[in-house]
Amino acid sequence: MKKKIITYFLTVSILISAIFFAGGCQSSCAKNKNLTTYDITATLDGNTLTATQTVDFYNGYDTTFTELKFNLFGNAFRKGAKYNPIANEHLSQAYYDGQNFGGMEILSVSSNETPLNFNVGGQDLTLLTVELSKEVFPNERYLLTINYTLNLAKVVARTGVNKSTINLGNFYPILCAYDTGVGFYECLYYAIGDPFYSDCANYNVTLSADSEYVFAHSGALSKEEINGNVKTVEFSLQNARSVAVVLSKKFNVEKRLVDGVEISYYHYNDANPKLSLDTAEKSIRYFNQTFGAYPYSTYSVVETAFVQGGMEYPALVMISDNLEEKAYQEVIVHETAHQWWQTAVGNNEIEYGFLDEGLAEYSVVLFYENHPEYGYTRQTLIDSSNKSYKVFCSVYDQIFGNLNTKMLRPLNEFSGEFEYVNMAYIKPCIMYDTLRTTVGEQTFFSALKKYYEKYKFINATPYDLVGTFEKAGADTNGYFESFFSGKAIL
Repeated sequence: MKKKIITYFLTVSILISAIFFAGGCQSSCAKNKNLTTYDITATLDGNTLTATQTVDFYNGYDTTFTELKFNLFGNAFRKGAKYNPIANEHLSQAYYDGQNFGGMEILSVSSNETPLNFNVGGQDLTLLTVELSKEVFPNERYLLTINYTLNLAKVVARTGVNKSTINLGNFYPILCAYDTGVGFYECLYYAIGDPFYSDCANYNVTLSADSEYVFAHSGALSKEEINGNVKTVEFSLQNARSVAVVLSKKFNVEKRLVDGVEISYYHYNDANPKLSLDTAEKSIRYFNQTFGAYPYSTYSVVETAFVQGGMEYPALVMISDNLEEKAYQEVIVHETAHQWWQTAVGNNEIEYGFLDEGLAEYSVVLFYENHPEYGYTRQTLIDSSNKSYKVFCSVYDQIFGNLNTKMLRPLNEFSGEFEYVNMAYIKPCIMYDTLRTTVGEQTFFSALKKYYEKYKFINATPYDLVGTFEKAGADTNGYFESFFSGKAIL
């Protein structure tokens, strides 16, 4: 996700003012056809989504299962939630029509029409636990069906109804990532960062809604039909961590084929849509060349209401409609970079969000460095990063008196967005640029390509990144550790 307040390429003053408003184990995600498959059939009627989800679970782990656990992110928006899904500084903007609530209700769970026992619990009623009717051994499959409703809050967020669009991110029960020796990982919906962690799966989605809506979605469209005042679309995406949809009656759509990828740009308020589509095209081309091939055949860039700058999903990104042109283009680049760093090479975003965010943000530096027509240089961007980071350290220390510069810590240990932004975006930018200068161009880019190739479609840890650079011939273990632990002096 791209935070609005880190458009430090444009202004440092935003970062300075923001402070005054601030309040594991590697997961197995198999690189083969043996993946869990989700078949979701859903109908959106007003602000309520009613759905049937069939999960063909594939046990690709070296253990047996008698229960499965799913994250219910939609329930984070219910009244009485322990964790507020919206940061305090964004509440008035997000709840544009007064505070509003939604929620997800599990109606039934069954296997081959036999009811299964289930429980909605966890630390904040965002965890569905299903008791299986038999023990599932490695390399076996188990089929279960979940019927549920999702009531959408009137909120400008990943999931919700706003004045221009309906955002359907995280709109279904998703199997918790499984770590050997740890178990299923419950994701708590913290307002800071991206509170997600999932393994790859195959998706087939059928969604029906009012025929006036234009559907922007992850994956390839296989069918679209209108029956009376109801439009139904079918799409699929293979080997993906999740899928998302955005609906609007205002969308204009531009399409372009780039390196075999169909880019679709959905917009309604963009004064320069050609520039935005050009930026998406250039980003795909550059990252293809620099890191490795984009993993899917389609890519949807979607303008929508969003309190942050943007949000990434596999083959679909949300770009806030409340950005000036330069910031808008920067967010497109950042979210496109996430298709490599998080969509393809995944990680636990709760435990170490800097891993994907830092790489995505430095990818923005690389992009602008190689596209001078946007008016930025590498030196200017890194100088801005250093200046912003030093301002953060000075102001934060004066206000709180206890400066913590550790990058390697979970989301709940950050005091607010300002601290998180500096540790997950800005400091990693400085770390990667200094590393690049130290090890040399060839070693640096070779290591990133190897990291992408080795960990594509699985979940990596920070030490997998370290190991990749070590194997590429860079003696960097101590270097990375100094940044992770906060010992590096900048």
